[in-house]
Amino acid sequence: MMKKTSFQFKDIIRHMQFVKAKPLVFGRIAIGFFRKNVLRQQVLRSVDLAITGDCHYQCVFCSAYRLYKKGGQFLTVEQIRNIWKQCVKLGVIHVNLTGGEPLLRDLDEICQIIRNFGPSGFLVSLVSNGLNLTKEKLKRLKRAGLDTLQLSIESVNPQKHDELTGMSNGFGKVIEAMNYAKELKLNICLNAVFCHDNADEIRRLIDFSRKEHVFLVLNTASAEGKWQGSDALRLQQKDLAIFNEFMLFPHVRHDSSVNFSGKRECPAGKERIHITAYGDVLTCPLVQISYGNVLEEPLKDIYKRMCAMEHIKSYSVMCKHAFDQEYYERLLLPINKEEKRPVFIFNHPSYRRSIHE
Repeated sequence: MMKKTSFQFKDIIRHMQFVKAKPLVFGRIAIGFFRKNVLRQQVLRSVDLAITGDCHYQCVFCSAYRLYKKGGQFLTVEQIRNIWKQCVKLGVIHVNLTGGEPLLRDLDEICQIIRNFGPSGFLVSLVSNGLNLTKEKLKRLKRAGLDTLQLSIESVNPQKHDELTGMSNGFGKVIEAMNYAKELKLNICLNAVFCHDNADEIRRLIDFSRKEHVFLVLNTASAEGKWQGSDALRLQQKDLAIFNEFMLFPHVRHDSSVNFSGKRECPAGKERIHITAYGDVLTCPLVQISYGNVLEEPLKDIYKRMCAMEHIKSYSVMCKHAFDQEYYERLLLPINKEEKRPVFIFNHPSYRRSIHE
């Protein structure tokens, strides 16, 4: 196992594919490393930005549906533009458009959102289930400035993939979208969820993605959303060895792979944040605790609040929600039965309890 404090040069080098066509990004990366490691500043590197809460899939492991607000107003194009300006000031070099299913939003609006990022100087990716993707849509997204297409896939077996996502011919649409993206020379990542009982399936996906010459991004399961209370599916400490085995493959990556800190560590709330389709700011979509809303206060103040929290500042080589039992019991278990999501941090049971102790 790699030492926690060592710089992950191999990880950094294998991710250069994503920035080689954008020299301006190299400069931003260098500044981020300098600020983090020389000036010892907190630097935000990446933001997941939900542009819709709508989705036509019924994934068995979905947690995003709990963030959906019936009748709620999604962030407008102009609001997203203002949010992005604040992100850039905090050091962000990468934005990942997500949902829900982002392609359920009007395509003209999505393209305008991407153009507003000033994509020549930043990395722009989009996560999709592939169902609504056509070659023409991908062409328009690439012209707007999209770099990377991330496609959700849960099995190399078409029937099993469709069962897990609740959509017939879902697997076929993923493969179709992947082939379109190859033709257009977009970077491609396949996204899969690693849980306690699917290691063999992940191995097959690793082999499949290698043969297809695409990246595989592994997300770690959490007993949240539709898997709430499913402790049998939660990753255990012994699964960490299996996960580390997966990460040795050069085309496999995870959110912890590359950080400005130079260490492999959980970036949630430090170098990466998630902004919901309504403006709530979370450390991670699987930890549905809000630290503020960007429509109500500046992002820099919310980020400062995050960085002051001990449970965020503490080091973890892997996802805290997945492998840190103390973190899980302190932050996730107490809100399992909360219907209204996200829960504001100052209303969280553990925070209220700490005030009175």
